Amino acid sequence: MLQQIAKIVTLPTAAATIIYPPALAAATDTTTTIARTITDSSVVLNNDGSRVQVPLEYIQALDAYVVHYYLFGERFGAIVDTGSPFLTCPSTCSAWSYKYKWGCYHPERTFDSGLSNTIEGFDNNQGKVVWRKAGFSFDEDLQPQQNLTFGVFGGVFFGLIKDTDKWIRPSFLGQTGYKSFCVDLRDNSTLTLSKQAMILGDDYIPLTRDLNRRYKAPVVHYIAKAAGFIVNGLPLKLDVRTPTYVIFDTGLSGMAVSDELYQGRNLQARKNREKSLWGEVKVSFQTKAGDEVELSARKPITTPLGQDTPWTKFKGNLIVLGLAFLDGTSMSIDIDDNKLQLKK
Repeated sequence: MLQQIAKIVTLPTAAATIIYPPALAAATDTTTTIARTITDSSVVLNNDGSRVQVPLEYIQALDAYVVHYYLFGERFGAIVDTGSPFLTCPSTCSAWSYKYKWGCYHPERTFDSGLSNTIEGFDNNQGKVVWRKAGFSFDEDLQPQQNLTFGVFGGVFFGLIKDTDKWIRPSFLGQTGYKSFCVDLRDNSTLTLSKQAMILGDDYIPLTRDLNRRYKAPVVHYIAKAAGFIVNGLPLKLDVRTPTYVIFDTGLSGMAVSDELYQGRNLQARKNREKSLWGEVKVSFQTKAGDEVELSARKPITTPLGQDTPWTKFKGNLIVLGLAFLDGTSMSIDIDDNKLQLKK
């Protein structure tokens, strides 16, 4: 849910506001052997606790994948989101949403995080977030609890962005020490978290941190440079003088593109009298080994990013790819090494 890539506003009370834009694997190569399994939950943990694999559940009404976990002894479900950084839980109790029970918040079972409240926006829903601490685990019988900071909010997202600017509230991965993850959206969908690198060799797509380092995005999104962008068999002309960045976001169902790309595609479709604006979309990338990797989708729900991006000096093209492109694919990311690997 790369929801809002971000307008950032400082509140008069010194709390920060982050508004994220609308809405990123069987584990690949590894040197660690998974050794322990709990059949009830299908959570798998290796002997030293450095690697954990948890099942994902697809919720059709949401068009999203959900992971289950425990906070203060309560079982929660949250959307797996490679476009946001935070661990969250709902601010309401015993609420069914989209025929799915997210979990019940009990403030008396939590304790003070030492952080002031903030105003956050997810998917155009904006409101106060209370930052608390509580014991977290994927399986209470298998994994020791770890006290983590989490946000109490109207939405429920399991954020997998690790690196952020210092003033941003703590990310889930930043607190837990996991350096790599794999979202496998093929058969028997799973999420694997690892404290060691998971990608071997040169069969990976290099990631860039330009939006954070050069254009002051507050979080480090998982971004690669596109080698090609084809719609309905026609290459969409990309300005070679400016980069075309692609953000991988499992919390987004379709695709979002920068205004210039959206308008350029409109003009191209009208000129060619095409029946479908976004009929078949293909986005290609070059691996470190020099091979080409392609993601594609048929009729993805596509929206313009508008003015939601906060990087006023950024003049390039921006594409956000969601589940329409990533479903049925394994995506592994070694965060510190800036590597992303896709497998069908």
